[in-house]
Amino acid sequence: VAAAEALPERRSLLAAALPFTQALLAQVGRTLARAQAALAWSESPPQPPSPSSPSPPSPCAPLSDADLRSYLGPGGRLLRPHDLRLHVYHGGVEPGLRKVVWRYLLNIFPAGLSGQERLSHLRRKCAEYRALQAALSAGAAPAELALVAAAVRKDVVRTDRAHPYFGGPEEGHPHLAALQALLTTFALGHPRLSYCQGMSDVAAPLLAVLDDEAQAFLCFC
Repeated sequence: VAAAEALPERRSLLAAALPFTQALLAQVGRTLARAQAALAWSESPPQPPSPSSPSPPSPCAPLSDADLRSYLGPGGRLLRPHDLRLHVYHGGVEPGLRKVVWRYLLNIFPAGLSGQERLSHLRRKCAEYRALQAALSAGAAPAELALVAAAVRKDVVRTDRAHPYFGGPEEGHPHLAALQALLTTFALGHPRLSYCQGMSDVAAPLLAVLDDEAQAFLCFC
């Protein structure tokens, strides 16, 4: 922009814009720093690793089924959630395990549940989602429901359509309908936040991996 042939008027405009540009870049830097800090959270304060359960090395292999079982105790209770998060942070998760592990990472389950208790909890929360969905749809004013549904649909019909899970004709597509339903339910249930552009980009991979509308809604929340 500041070429050698720039006119004096252009140079004066650049000089006037410089403080604004510097302030904007500084704000972007602060925002990124806060985002990085937020993404580095864990469900409990970091604890020093004990000799009996050393933290996985960095980097390490993707979390496997055997690795996951090593973090579980009797009855399938998750005993080392912090170590599990560290392993995923450093190595990722084998694709076939994402459906299971993402539910731990996104805090669907209260701490200390056995495997059977997690299944019961999941069934109960999915039933609650269906009841909430029906109640919100019935209680919303028709104009509000139409406005929210239109805003959601505008994004749904163009989110990840190149992915096989969301590809194909729009009319009657079950996965697009599920994405529409869970985002509309979230918007109606959170009226102060409602729907914001880009929420579909967060919900779509959850739905594609979990392949269950209610569970994707729980993870999205």
